[in-house]
Amino acid sequence: MFSVSARWIQDFEKHLYRRQHLILYSNIHDQFLWQGNYQNMASFLDSYFHSKLGFDLIVRYDPIDGLTFPQPEMRSIFEELARQRLAEQQLERLGQSSTPSTVGNAPPEAIADPMQAPSRANPGTVVQRFASSYQSPEVAFSQLRAVLSQPKTSVVAIIDVGDMLTADPERYSADERHLLMLLKKSTLEASVIAEGNLTGYRNTLILLASDLQRVPPWFYTSNPFLALVQVTRPNKEERQQFILRFGQQGFYGGHLLSAQRPSLQQSSDLELAAEEFAALTEDYQTMDLEAIRHTSWRERIPLSPKSVLRLVDFYKFGQRDEPFEQISADKIAYAREELCKFVIGQPRAVEAVTNLLTSAKVGISLNNVSGRNSKPKGIFFFVGPTGVGKTELAKSLTRLIFGDEQAFARFDMSEYKEEHAAEKLTGAPPGFIGYEEGGQLTNRILERPYSILLFDEIEKAHPKVLDKFLQILEDGRLTDGKGQTVYFNQTVIIFTSNIGASDLTDQQTGAIIRNGIMTQVQHQGVSSFSYAQVEAHFRAEVHWHFTSRIGRAELLNRLGDSIVVFDLLRPDFVWQIGQKFLRQLAESAWDKYQLQVLFQPVVLEVMNVYMQEGDNLLFGGRRIKTLLETLIERPLNRWIFENYSDLNTLTGKRLIVSVVQNGVLSITEA
Repeated sequence: MFSVSARWIQDFEKHLYRRQHLILYSNIHDQFLWQGNYQNMASFLDSYFHSKLGFDLIVRYDPIDGLTFPQPEMRSIFEELARQRLAEQQLERLGQSSTPSTVGNAPPEAIADPMQAPSRANPGTVVQRFASSYQSPEVAFSQLRAVLSQPKTSVVAIIDVGDMLTADPERYSADERHLLMLLKKSTLEASVIAEGNLTGYRNTLILLASDLQRVPPWFYTSNPFLALVQVTRPNKEERQQFILRFGQQGFYGGHLLSAQRPSLQQSSDLELAAEEFAALTEDYQTMDLEAIRHTSWRERIPLSPKSVLRLVDFYKFGQRDEPFEQISADKIAYAREELCKFVIGQPRAVEAVTNLLTSAKVGISLNNVSGRNSKPKGIFFFVGPTGVGKTELAKSLTRLIFGDEQAFARFDMSEYKEEHAAEKLTGAPPGFIGYEEGGQLTNRILERPYSILLFDEIEKAHPKVLDKFLQILEDGRLTDGKGQTVYFNQTVIIFTSNIGASDLTDQQTGAIIRNGIMTQVQHQGVSSFSYAQVEAHFRAEVHWHFTSRIGRAELLNRLGDSIVVFDLLRPDFVWQIGQKFLRQLAESAWDKYQLQVLFQPVVLEVMNVYMQEGDNLLFGGRRIKTLLETLIERPLNRWIFENYSDLNTLTGKRLIVSVVQNGVLSITEA
């Protein structure tokens, strides 16, 4: 049996029974389930105090509208109470009788008009009349203090936007402090109701604040008459209750849901949809749930146990179909071959990524047990030597899924070396520099929820920064400095690392690679490393780094079997990688000038000879690229510049590129 009221209301009632005033804070602008119906805060408080408890007077104040009342006659009751109580208080200060009959006997110069509120600067000065539709904060709070202190009429006073009473809770003016002191005095002086059905209750002050940090702590600390109640977002049961109440009539296609259980052991379709909905909408506000209901009708997405995920994802991301599920079977079948064109010599890494595509297409996942596909589509930790294709594989995967690299985002983790750099990912908290800009990571997901995210050289980030990824890897979401929650269940998370690349020892040959330099044995030592040795080395280094060096074993546990070790560059693949780069250079010439550039085989032969020298193989494909830039690209551009004063005349030309003795470039026009 589900509760018929939001759970925070239980705390609310508990403190009222204890005769305490309340600060309701946090999610105060949402709607709340109470007695089976959803109401906003104003409606709830009016219904609770007037309809349920029977309070005589409900008065609300906010800085824009001043004093307002749910029923017109309450204004006259309030004004009469305030008039009488202020007059009594003036007489009490004069040491005279507080009965109304003595008012006329007091000297005119001694008593200010009870229709007026005294000024702080001059107690006898007329400030504001009760008949006015708006009272200044000082006048209004003085009246509230007076009315709350009388014991005969039951009163609840509600201060709206209470967190805006000061411009800065740590540095406020004397006037702001005086207003808060008036409210605090009200909490201390409010009377217990002496007669009627509410005997024993206290006249109550309620302050509403969306941000408790903006309320000075001295206002509520060590005040036994004042309690804090956090207005929370709907819990799982409340979110289930939303579907059980509105699923059949409030959602598109909901009338097809059966509320009948097939058996005592089985849930009904409506209950299954409610369970799925609750799991997918964790940390949502009631207003979000209502918006999802409208989305169902607007986009004609029916409510059913199988379609809830599609409905919630459309609300979050604004896209009906998942790109991952739209990948054709043919594209997946040829994915391995396609990726190997761009990432050469890394068959195991390509295999791991290809398996991701298959899993994303089919959609069966252990994560569906709880959280309903809440985790990222894929998580990888690419580790291995430098320049062997880790970043290129991420880009190639993006092109394969999305058709271009716009969905690819790279974060250079060397920019997150400092502890405070964690705020760059999610944004600075309110009141700090950069708050308006938001976080680099959270902004990216808000703009493009379907993304491939690459966190390059993750080992360079501060351990505190890495803590941000715990929630992403486990729950698939992150909250930014503005309180906005972003979701990562439509992303692929890829970490890259060179951990262990500078300290690799061949146990068989004694060859050692330290800081990228091979000692004792030259390039033949690289060939002697089997992939099994390379994999064992890097896995051990990653384990040591997270458990011993930075003390983040929990992050290593989240990665699980997602660690993919890239192999060393093998001599057999040097030629293929060189061909790939030369093809890219030729395509660049054609795209820019419609110039055809052909490379003689000797170009690759010379490059291959250079790659076998020294420690070139240790720097992987990146070293091949830099060699070709030096041997081919720059001399080619210089030759064209010197031989063609008008570059537009290159159109339709055909150049044959070769390398002669000592690596000198030879170019002829065919």
